[in-house]
Amino acid sequence: YDIGLGIPAEPLFRSKEKIRLKKRTTFKEDLEVFGKVKVLTLTAMLVAMSVVIGILCKNFLTWNIYYRFTLENLPIFFAAIAFGPFIGAAAGVLADLVSCLCSTNPAVNPIISLGALMVGFMAGLISHHVSFKNDNARIACAIILGHLVGQVGIKSIGKILWYGMPWFGIFLGRGFSGLA
Repeated sequence: YDIGLGIPAEPLFRSKEKIRLKKRTTFKEDLEVFGKVKVLTLTAMLVAMSVVIGILCKNFLTWNIYYRFTLENLPIFFAAIAFGPFIGAAAGVLADLVSCLCSTNPAVNPIISLGALMVGFMAGLISHHVSFKNDNARIACAIILGHLVGQVGIKSIGKILWYGMPWFGIFLGRGFSGLA
């Protein structure tokens, strides 16, 4: 393969081991991916992407304390769907902790961290352990349930209990962001 510069184009990574997405896995198989270097590096990149997307969205797409459009969970969903519920949960918690370190208020809210954990865990659980005839329906259900349980449910409760925000504003704002 020649790209026109006299330099042969070769793949960046030559490996016989490929990451394969399976429809159904066991919890033991989900835990075995923790020791693989490819999974670790890709998960670290996805965590970094989630932090950067979260910072950008929080700075430029926030209208008030209730209404914010953010895509910071997309890399977490990808990690959960690709590698399972445990990697998705770890990616969610790490992204939340690194995001707290990068923010102006570095205090960690454990309930919101639990919500980030559940975003990844639920998406991975549904995508790896529930059977669907259609792959698109499986992925859509994983993303919707992960978002509803982690983002809309637990993180909203965390903001109400930890910061004393009114429930109607939180759930209304989270509902609108979930529709987007």
